[in-house]
Amino acid sequence: MQKSVFLIFAVIYFKVTIRALENELVEASNTQAPDLAKIKDNSKDTSYKSLQKKIKHFIDLDNDLTNMTLSQINSLIWRTQQALISLKGYQSKVYQKSVMTTNCTMPLVPMNGGLVCAYFDSVYYCKPMCDQGYDFSFLRISRLYEKCGPQTGFSWTSQYPGGNRLAECTASDIAISGQSSAYFKNKKCQEAFSMGPEETYIDEFIKELETNGITNNHRKDLNYLICG
Repeated sequence: MQKSVFLIFAVIYFKVTIRALENELVEASNTQAPDLAKIKDNSKDTSYKSLQKKIKHFIDLDNDLTNMTLSQINSLIWRTQQALISLKGYQSKVYQKSVMTTNCTMPLVPMNGGLVCAYFDSVYYCKPMCDQGYDFSFLRISRLYEKCGPQTGFSWTSQYPGGNRLAECTASDIAISGQSSAYFKNKKCQEAFSMGPEETYIDEFIKELETNGITNNHRKDLNYLICG
């Protein structure tokens, strides 16, 4: 009985995880950053080849998962986790390359949250966001975003010393330290990412910037949402 229940949960976990993998792969393949294309074309990049094999393993998988043994399910779960780790590494690499083209450094992404960022008139604006069940360590109601550009000496504004830490999300039953749009409602960042387009959060942030008069020279190719 216990083995049967465990198998059911393993199957559910695998299906959810593989859906997230597929969505992240689509997002990565559709990115406008040129660096990912270079990675794809580099036949000597053995780590990317390894990632391709891991993903191909799931694309070719057409068996009914419920007919697999517990050992096979466990193996698939482990392989999925490894593929996701690799894919997240490439995702971060592409984002970092994009940010560094603006002379800014990559801001630290809050654990248990994420960053949604947009680039206007030589300035990067990033809004820290927290997952459900977490809140900001410092009060941010009047501080929706941080920025980096010529006026800041290409350093990030921050409540934390050191430069790149824009916010921290700590466990909390209530979320009151930030504006309402600074939270992933009833979900976590990765879940929000996998269930809907990141443009939903980016567009919301762009509208918020527009209300502050920030509208000039928008580079859409440098928009992004990234999870911690």
